[in-house]
Amino acid sequence: MLCTRCFTRVIRAAQLKISSPILSATKSFTSLTPLRPSLGVFATPAITAAIAPRISLHPALRALQVRNGPRNTFDPSHRVRKRRAGFLARKRTRGGRAVLKRRMLKGRKSLSH
Repeated sequence: MLCTRCFTRVIRAAQLKISSPILSATKSFTSLTPLRPSLGVFATPAITAAIAPRISLHPALRALQVRNGPRNTFDPSHRVRKRRAGFLARKRTRGGRAVLKRRMLKGRKSLSH
């Protein structure tokens, strides 16, 4: 699979070599990329076969998202943090109780979230 940066390089190289109305009418990538970039106009069978051979050529999958695109990986939530790393979550498991014990012995002011 091609990353977004490599994909744009291949597209630019294809634009220089192939002068078709499909490629000339397309928009270039902007500085504000979507969370998961899609192939969009580039997904015609002839161009896709040359540029991104691993992406399916089925017509129903043309506008699907490219795999391994940039993702929003940090979306903080107090509720989720407390469920995963809170005091009660630590008390429920043997390993969690060991964590609390070690932090207590070390003299930590805060044992968990």
